[in-house]
Amino acid sequence: MNYHLERVASESDEYGFVRNQLIAYNLKNVDASYDFINFIVKNESQKIIGGLLSRQFGEGIFIEMLWVDEGSRKLGLGSRLLEEIEQAGRQQDVKLIYLDTFSFQAPDFYKKHGFEVFGTLEDFPVQGCTKYFLKKTL
Repeated sequence: MNYHLERVASESDEYGFVRNQLIAYNLKNVDASYDFINFIVKNESQKIIGGLLSRQFGEGIFIEMLWVDEGSRKLGLGSRLLEEIEQAGRQQDVKLIYLDTFSFQAPDFYKKHGFEVFGTLEDFPVQGCTKYFLKKTL
C-alpha cells in the first residue's frame, strides 16, 4: 500500500473530515449523542472578550477551552460561562463535565467551582509546570 502523509491545519477540510470520521465511528459503537456546546461573551462594542468551547458525548461534556480576555477578568465572566455549560449539561441529562488546565492557568478557579482533580502530568508542557485533569459530577 502506498500512502502520502502530510501535516494539516485544524481549520482545514482534511481536519474536519478526520474528526467527523471518528465521531461517526464512536456513534456507531455507542448509543449516545454528540454535539458541540459553545458560548461567547461580547462587550458593548461587539468585541469577543471571552468564550467556552466544549463538546458533549453521551453523558459527559469536555470543556476544550475557556478563555476570558485579560482586561475583562475578575468580572465573573468565567464563572458565568461555567454556569451556562452546567445548565446546558443538566438540560441534556449530562452526568459529568471534565477539562484540563495548566498550573499557570486556572486550576484553583475550577476547584472553587466544584471541580476535583483526577490526574496530573508533572513537568508538562515544560519543567516546573503541571497539567491538571479535573471533573465535576452534576
